[in-house]
Amino acid sequence: MSEQGGEGRRGDRTRTIARWLLGAGVLVAFAAGGEALQRAASLPIPGSTLGMIALLVVLVLPFGNRLMRVVAPAADTLIAVLPLLLVPLAVGVIGAFGTLAEHALAIIAALVVGWLATFLTAVFVADLLMRGRS
Repeated sequence: MSEQGGEGRRGDRTRTIARWLLGAGVLVAFAAGGEALQRAASLPIPGSTLGMIALLVVLVLPFGNRLMRVVAPAADTLIAVLPLLLVPLAVGVIGAFGTLAEHALAIIAALVVGWLATFLTAVFVADLLMRGRS
């Protein structure tokens, strides 16, 4: 009996890993598709951003719930480790502090405008999604 229990847990773990890998593969596929689109059309938007926009569009479509269930395990894990992914960026900013200080006013203005645009976009998208649920 204990051997079957061990095999069952191993099978569950294998399925969990397989689901995570499938979700990560879908995320990478969208990012790669965005890169291909960006290079083919010579767009000034980063390819990974185009890929995530395409993913958002697909998730909003009626069959998006199926894809959301596939992508969710990998997305949840990546969001959980996101602060760790930002550490190299923070180290680079500290290393270039002198250059950044010279352009502080322009950088602050860009950050405020970028934050405002992001905030308003998030509000707009959240409003659209909430309307779709009711």
